[in-house]
Amino acid sequence: MDKRPRQANPKRREPLASHRNKFAAIALLFVLAATSSSAQSQTETTSSSQSSTTATLPTPTLRVYTNLKQVPVLVLSRDYARMKPIDPSGFRISLDSGPLFRPTYVRREGDDPISLAILIDASKPDNELLPSLIRAIAALPPDFLHPQDRVSVYAIDCTLIRTIYDTGANPAALADGVQRAMAPWQIRQTQNEELKKEKEIPPPPCRIGLPLWDSMEEVLKDLDQQPGRRVLLAITDGEDTGSKTLWKDVMLHAQIRSETVFGLLPTIMTVSKLETPTETKETRHIESPSFGGPEDKFEQICVNTGGIELQASEHTTIFRLKEFTQMLRERYILEYPRGPNEEPGLHTITVSYRKKSNLYIATTGITVPVASEDEKESMKTMQADPSRTPPVGTRKALPKP
Repeated sequence: MDKRPRQANPKRREPLASHRNKFAAIALLFVLAATSSSAQSQTETTSSSQSSTTATLPTPTLRVYTNLKQVPVLVLSRDYARMKPIDPSGFRISLDSGPLFRPTYVRREGDDPISLAILIDASKPDNELLPSLIRAIAALPPDFLHPQDRVSVYAIDCTLIRTIYDTGANPAALADGVQRAMAPWQIRQTQNEELKKEKEIPPPPCRIGLPLWDSMEEVLKDLDQQPGRRVLLAITDGEDTGSKTLWKDVMLHAQIRSETVFGLLPTIMTVSKLETPTETKETRHIESPSFGGPEDKFEQICVNTGGIELQASEHTTIFRLKEFTQMLRERYILEYPRGPNEEPGLHTITVSYRKKSNLYIATTGITVPVASEDEKESMKTMQADPSRTPPVGTRKALPKP
């Protein structure tokens, strides 16, 4: 039975509150082991009795175990702007506050497939970004979103609407998805303008069924089921209006499942007060909040999942969206070996750059399976070189309050 949410009918909009998948965590573990990490291959030969010319050849069995962890890292200048490539030898990693070590391999993300969920907060009529979104988002493929990328489109209206799900990135599909997602907002805007011309008072806005945190949680649950580099772009003012879901739960969900959150906010918002995150904690590795100063909850979600808040006006929306995709392509993928005796649970990871101290570095959490008993003890398994095992400290992540 296919448990994946069905794509919305092109002629109607689909409320999402009822979609759940209780096997999401299990599926995620398998997907990450298969796609997000490099693998070490072992071959074992099935024993068979030796005979003469009638003996059959031994049957080779290939066992593949996750051997390398991949950590996506966003690196920007001190002004939170894109920058030229830096020397990859400068990256250092610390696990559970242990000694610093160099990653085994560093590369740019490049053309890695992206699963992108675009969440449009259409519950605020005065968001200046909304009128320009259809044209701006449709302009992303093929130069900024590629054919191998997958896109889903959602809108927060009176309820949460999904118009396209896990669809190939092409201009026609994106334009249609965004247009249908924003149709209720556009209808209300037209009706309100007509009422104002007639000097009548527009009706009060509807009660939002799933405010920002609740909607983000639902979208992240959909992303759990998708492969590739999973990213949520929330086009919003960052203000929640009474969700049942806590903002910290949204952040933890994204951290545990290796999902990065970016925000695109209107320029009328206060200038962002981003601070460089210091460490991440996972189930295997997810990032911990860096509290300090006035608490901007939406900003904390972005910063501590490996993303950033971007700002745009109605005239710069296209430019900012293209810049957002470029930031994704320019992330660094840091690889390091998985230790054979790692224990499951929350751990911390710190990524730093020793050659410069004024960079903005944000790390996306990663999730990998720990070694099975068969992998650790089987005599037919090629064991990893113990000298390559990264050092691990003793400071564990604080449990969720």
